Amino acid sequence: MAPLKPLFILSSVIALLGWLALVLLPGWAHTDTLLLWGIVVLLVLIYAWLLAVALRQRPEPGTGRPGFFSLAGVLSLLRQPTAALAAWVHILAFDLMVGLYIRHEGALAGISHWALLPCYVLTLMFGPLGLLAFLLLRFFY
Repeated sequence: MAPLKPLFILSSVIALLGWLALVLLPGWAHTDTLLLWGIVVLLVLIYAWLLAVALRQRPEPGTGRPGFFSLAGVLSLLRQPTAALAAWVHILAFDLMVGLYIRHEGALAGISHWALLPCYVLTLMFGPLGLLAFLLLRFFY
């Protein structure tokens, strides 16, 4: 598991840099391009590599058959450190994509950057709850 710790830290820092750009550079013309083609694509490449490695690993004895179509299968899969890290990077990439969606849709709706900040924080920390907060904000705006 030792080789995975640096990848965990690297992925988390990459995602945090993306969030900082989203929050601190709202008016910069290249923010979306940096986030999508730099940060998100880099996270996706890390994810793809981790997933490929995880799918080649054998499950721990007694943990059941890993898979995506039952809770027992998902739990067995996530007991593998490489698969758990792949899931974490998956979450980082998708949450950042939701942040980009919030930025884009918020701008189209004329919602100020300041009003979007709580949605960004909720998305960073709790994913779907940030999206829900944004959808409610946009509905009532």
